[in-house]
Amino acid sequence: MTNANYANHNGRAEHDRTAGWDARWIAKAQPDHRAWSRIALETDVAIEAGEAHVLFGVRDDRRYWGCELRAAEGEAAFYSVEDGARTERGRAAAPELAAAPARAAARIAHEGDALRLYVNGRLALTATAPASEVPPGTIGFRTGERGRAVFRELRVFAEDGRALYVNRFYDPSCLQFTAGAVDATGSGLRLEEGILALCEAPVSADSPLFRRAFVAPSDVVRATVRVYAAGWYELRVNGRKLDDRVLAPANTPYGRRMLYDEYDATSALRQGGNAIGLWLGNGYNMNYSRWGWKWKREKAALLQLDMTLADGSALRIGTDETWLTADSPLLMNDIYDGETFDGRRASALEGWDTYAYEPAAADWSPAILAPAPEGVPERNEQPPVRAFEPLAPTRVLRPRPGVAVYDFGQNIAGWARVRVEGAAGNRLTLRYSELIDAEGNIDPWTNRNARATDVYILHGQGIETYEPRFTYHGFRYVEASGDPIEAQTLRIEAVPIRADVTIDGSFRCADPLVERIQSNLRWSILNNLVTIPTDCCQRDERTPCMMDSAVVEETAMLNFGMRDYYRKWLGDVEDSLSNPDWSGDKVTLPWHLYRHYGDADTLGKQYASMKSYIDHLAAKWPDGIVTEGFGDWCPPNDDGWENYFREVAIVNTALYYRQTAVVAEAAGALGRAEEQARYEAHANEIRRASHDRFYRGNGVYGDGTQTAQLLPLAYGLAFEEAAGEAFDRLIDAIAAKGNRLDTGIYGTRYLMDVLADGGRIDLAYELLTRTDYPSFGYQIEQGATTLWEQWSFKGGMHSHDHAMFAGIGASFYTRLAGIRPLEPGYAKVEIAPSVPAKLDWVEAAIDTVRGRLVSAWRKESGRVTLEIEIPQGATAVVRLPRPVDGAEPKRIEVGPGKHRFTN
Repeated sequence: MTNANYANHNGRAEHDRTAGWDARWIAKAQPDHRAWSRIALETDVAIEAGEAHVLFGVRDDRRYWGCELRAAEGEAAFYSVEDGARTERGRAAAPELAAAPARAAARIAHEGDALRLYVNGRLALTATAPASEVPPGTIGFRTGERGRAVFRELRVFAEDGRALYVNRFYDPSCLQFTAGAVDATGSGLRLEEGILALCEAPVSADSPLFRRAFVAPSDVVRATVRVYAAGWYELRVNGRKLDDRVLAPANTPYGRRMLYDEYDATSALRQGGNAIGLWLGNGYNMNYSRWGWKWKREKAALLQLDMTLADGSALRIGTDETWLTADSPLLMNDIYDGETFDGRRASALEGWDTYAYEPAAADWSPAILAPAPEGVPERNEQPPVRAFEPLAPTRVLRPRPGVAVYDFGQNIAGWARVRVEGAAGNRLTLRYSELIDAEGNIDPWTNRNARATDVYILHGQGIETYEPRFTYHGFRYVEASGDPIEAQTLRIEAVPIRADVTIDGSFRCADPLVERIQSNLRWSILNNLVTIPTDCCQRDERTPCMMDSAVVEETAMLNFGMRDYYRKWLGDVEDSLSNPDWSGDKVTLPWHLYRHYGDADTLGKQYASMKSYIDHLAAKWPDGIVTEGFGDWCPPNDDGWENYFREVAIVNTALYYRQTAVVAEAAGALGRAEEQARYEAHANEIRRASHDRFYRGNGVYGDGTQTAQLLPLAYGLAFEEAAGEAFDRLIDAIAAKGNRLDTGIYGTRYLMDVLADGGRIDLAYELLTRTDYPSFGYQIEQGATTLWEQWSFKGGMHSHDHAMFAGIGASFYTRLAGIRPLEPGYAKVEIAPSVPAKLDWVEAAIDTVRGRLVSAWRKESGRVTLEIEIPQGATAVVRLPRPVDGAEPKRIEVGPGKHRFTN
C-alpha cells in the first residue's frame, strides 16, 4: 500500500506541518494504481470514428487487457496483449454502438473467473478470465489508427464495490492520464487517432476514518479542538458528533486561505479513556467544477486538541502517525452524484470513535504523514452549515411497480432521511429531482450531469436510519426504490441544509402572489447559502458565483443576518479582477455592509482592494466604456448560450460608474478626502463617456430596451436634462412588450425601484404580479417554490433554484414598505412607502443593529394608515403615502418608539 501522490514524502519532513500548529497533516495510504486487480470499470464512451478501447491490467504499452468497442460493426471484444501480441478472448454483437455517433455507457467487471461487459445496462459480452490470467495493473484508453473517441464519467471500483477512482474529466489540470485533452463540450477525455492514454497518479475517491485514543489523568476543565481537512470532515468525540454542523470545512480559494473550525470539547471529554475520530469525504475535490475552488490532491486532515486539566496540567493531542485509519462504510461519495453507504460495514465498525473499541489489525493501519497545503490557516468566523427542521412529504406517487416518488411540496437543498427495514444486503436507492413528468416519475433534467443518487445497503438488524453526510442535492422530489423490493421505506423526510444565518427580516402583504414570490426568493437565497453563495444547488456546478451574489446581497441582508457570512465571502474574492458585473461585488458588498450594519471595520479592511480594482478597470478600459462581461444576464430568450447575454456594454459601464462612485463614498466615510475627490472625478469621467457612447437623444439609451433605459436611471448615470425623457422611454419600452418585463438579473433588480421613484408604482406592481410568461407569477403557476434561472420552464441551461433574480426582493422593503437607511446602520432612516392602487396593506420589519424597525401601512375607508416602529438610538424621516384622494403627502421627522399616521 502506497500513495503515489505522496511517494516522495517520507518521515517527519517539514512540509507536513502548518505554521502555528503542533499537529501534522495525515492521510490514509492508498493502493498503488499499478496493483489494481479484479476491478469494475465504468465509463461513458462517445465513438466518433473507428473503434475505442478500454484498457485494464495495464503493466506497460505492450502488456495489458482490453475491451474493444467497434461502432461501425456494432461489436465488442475482450482481448489481451502480451509483448505486443494480441489474443482475442471473446466477441459479441453490441448494436448499441452502431448508432451514429455511438454513445454508450460501458461497464467492465471482473466477476469470479469471468469478464463481463455491460452496454447501457445490458450484458453484452462474457469471457473466461481466471484471476491468474488477468494481472494487476493500471487502466487506460486507446483509439485505433482511424479512431476518435471521448471518454466521460470514469469510475473504478474495488471488488467490494468501494470506489477507487472517479474522474469526470472536467478540468485540464486534473486529467491524470498520459495523453488526451478535455473535450470542447467541457467534459470528457478526447483522444484523436491512434492515441494511448494511461492513468497515472490518480487521486483516490475513498472516505477514510481516523481515530486516536488517549487517557486524561484528571478531569478536563477546558478543551478546545481546531480541525481542518482537505475534503469534508465529520468530527466525533467519545461516540458522537461534537456539534451539528455539516459539509465542513468552508470552501475557499485553498491555495491562498484555509478556514479551520474551532470547537469547545469540554463537555464531551472526561477523566480516563477518551477517543477522538475524524471521518473524511471528497467534498470539493478534483471532480468539482473547474469554475470553483477545489482540492486537486489526496484527502488529508489536521487536528489539534488542547486540554487544561483539573490538576493544573495541560494535555495536547495532535494528528500524527500514531493515529489509526480504516475504510469507512461509505463506498462512494461525491458532491454531485451522491453517496453509497454500506450499513453492514457500519455495523462492523460500531463504536469506532469510542475508547473501548478495539481496532482490528486487518481493518486499521497507521496513518501516513501528508504534505501541508499552501494556504494560510485562519479561524473560521462564518456561520456553519447546519441541517434544519425536516419536511414531511405532501403526497406519494407510484408511477411504476416497486417505486415511490415523494413530493415534499418545497424545493430545497439538502437530502433525505429515511428509516427502513429489510434483509442484510438489500439496497434502498434514492434519486433526487426538482421536477416530475406527467406520469409522476422524477425528471432529472435540471440536474444536468449530477447523478443525485444515494444508495443505502441495509445491515438487516431491525429498523435502520440513514441520511447522507458528504453530499447534498437540490430537490423537491425523491424517488425511492428497493433492490430487491423487500427493502421497505418506513419513513422518509427531506432535510434542508444551509448556513446558519439568522432570520432578520419579514415582509407580508395583502397579495398572496407577492407573498409567494417573497417565499420563493427567500428559499432560493437560503438554498444557495452553503459556505459559499452558489449559483444553484442541484446540477454539476454549485460554484462561487460573484455576479449572482452581487445582485441579491441587498435582499439577503434585509431578510437574513449576513454580516459574518459576507465578511468571509469578501476574504475569498478580494483578489478577483474580472469585469464589473462579476468582480465588482468586492466593491459594492463592503458598502452594503457599511450601510446596513454600520460595519466600518469591514469597509476599512476592504478599501484597498476596492480602490485597486477600480484602478485596474481604469487601466484596462481607459475610455471609460467596458465592453466585456455577462451584462443583463438571462433575460427572456429563445434559449442558447448566446441569447443569455443582454446589453453587455451598457450594464458593465453603468456598474463601473456605480462602483467608482462607491469607492468615492467609501473614501469619504473613511476620512480620505483627497481620494474621495479623485474617485468622484473619475466617476464623472465615466458618466460623460457613457453619455457620449450610449445616449441617442430623446431619452433613448442604446437600443432603447428596458435594461438600456433602466440602468442609467437606477445608478444616476443619466444627466438631469435627459433623465425625464429616459424615464418616458422606459415606459415606452415596457409598453412595447405588452406591459411585460424584458429584463435579466440586473434590470429586474432595479425595475421596481426606478418605476416607483418615477411615480409609476402601479405599473411596477402590474409587472410584479403578472402570471403569463415572462413573470414570477408564471413560474408559480407552473408550481415553482423557488426562483428559476431562466424565465422559461425548460431549455439548455435551466435550474429551478437560482437566487440571482431575487434582487427585486429588496424593493419589497425599500419601496413597498418604504424603509431606506439615510445613515449607516439605520441611525437615521427614511420611511416612504409607495402604495399601489391594487394592494391593500403591507407589513415589513427588519432587525437592525439598533433594534427592530417596522413599517406597516393599510388602506381604511379611503385613507392610508401608516404604523412604524423606530428603534432606540435612531431617528426617522417619514414621508406619508399619497392619500387615496390624491392630496399631497406629508413629511414628518420622529424619534424612537411607535408612531401612527393617517393620510
